Amino acid sequence: MTDKFYDIVVVGAGIVGAALARELSAYDLKIAVIDRAADIPSGASRANSAMIHAGYDDKPGTLKAALCARGNSLYRELAGPLDITLQNRGSYVCGFDDRDLKHLEILLDQGRSNGVPGLEIIGGDELRSAEPNVSPGIKYALRAPTGCIVNNFEAVLAFMDNAQQNGAELFLETELKGLALSEDGGEVAGAITSRGLFRTRCVVNAAGVDSDLVARMAGDESFSISPTRGEYYIFDKNYGRLVHSFFFPCPTEKGKGITVAPTAENNLLVGPTSEVQESRTDTSTTRRGLDDVAEGARSLVPSITPAMAITTFSGLRASADTGDFVIGPLDSPRGFVNVAGIKSPGFTSAPSIARRVVEMMKDALSDRLTFAPNVSFVPERRHIPRFESLPAEEKARLAAEDPRYAQIVCRCETVTEAQIVEAIRRGARTVAAVKIWTRAGAGRCQGGFCGPRVVAILARELGIPPEEVTRHGGHSRLLVGRTKDYWFKGAGR
Repeated sequence: MTDKFYDIVVVGAGIVGAALARELSAYDLKIAVIDRAADIPSGASRANSAMIHAGYDDKPGTLKAALCARGNSLYRELAGPLDITLQNRGSYVCGFDDRDLKHLEILLDQGRSNGVPGLEIIGGDELRSAEPNVSPGIKYALRAPTGCIVNNFEAVLAFMDNAQQNGAELFLETELKGLALSEDGGEVAGAITSRGLFRTRCVVNAAGVDSDLVARMAGDESFSISPTRGEYYIFDKNYGRLVHSFFFPCPTEKGKGITVAPTAENNLLVGPTSEVQESRTDTSTTRRGLDDVAEGARSLVPSITPAMAITTFSGLRASADTGDFVIGPLDSPRGFVNVAGIKSPGFTSAPSIARRVVEMMKDALSDRLTFAPNVSFVPERRHIPRFESLPAEEKARLAAEDPRYAQIVCRCETVTEAQIVEAIRRGARTVAAVKIWTRAGAGRCQGGFCGPRVVAILARELGIPPEEVTRHGGHSRLLVGRTKDYWFKGAGR
């Protein structure tokens, strides 16, 4: 339980909450970030297309349009200092007929209005000269050279890791239950959580698909969220060579459509579908949804076949009925700030959203918060060494310094025991968190080989029995006891 005081409590440790925590940590403020998940990223920040959009898809005058292209630019600035894997691959929106061409021209005009550099419409033959595996039926494409592919897991971890380096505190498995208000109800006084009361002057609502529910706690009913499920396939790394860039069909009212792209680790990612649902937690996949993904992917790259998929997943997008991001402080209770409805291009926009929100807070809450610089602020951080991609001499150097670097735990992704131990030191407490930090279990066998060893290392480093190790917190335990104990019990009947 806690009854500590924080200047600001951020609800939600996704990409927006993490970027905001890092931005706020540049000031002399006590910051807490709470999230009900057992590991980060969770929610939409975990399950998305891992794309840093160029910024042509959003109508000029919207928050999305104002923040997307700027977010793209900020990722380029921050990827080096924060050690985020970011690859400038470019993207294409593909058109199959003259009707699609008219839509591409609209996107071109929008992108130029939004300040997106280098946009151009090219013909299908020019596209196929660069990307020979795309459909022969594509007649036109809008090329956006500033589109990037990102390791979305690393990005969230990087912002939060750096925020923690600069004094922010992260509380996982901590659910917001309500708000404590001043006696007259006009000001925020605290965040009531499953861990106890966090006394605070400001609560920032970055709660993703639950952001409208959190807003209701402050009496704000100005928007509602429709959870929108998107299903994906991930293919083996050999398939990542099919295309170099990110491919979209012409978008519809439902979204950007089924996309095809290599990941930052050279797998191939295709999806998502777009299915509005009532449940805020159901991330199951369906036969129908995955069939739609495969059909949409083959319209762009005909040689794709689901037989080469190594896993499937789905995520929930926070679709606000406003059609735009919902960002800004409430007049009452003072000290409550919405950062809600952050769906695509929300991941791209996160760094620029963070900067916009901080400026809003400075203007609206100057009597409650003092934004003095954090004189010890460190703007850089380093990720755990990515052993697989290191030169042979660097691998040898690390192994000489720490023999655990010579112990390969995950063969598919060449993840060492040293990397897993360092992930645990940085806060990983579950098998899923180790996978997020290191990619152990993310390869072709999906943890079939390394899973037991990861469990053993977690148990050893955390000082707990293997039976208490979970996949992603809560009741998701992987083991119930020793096999021989259950064997002899069964044999005795």
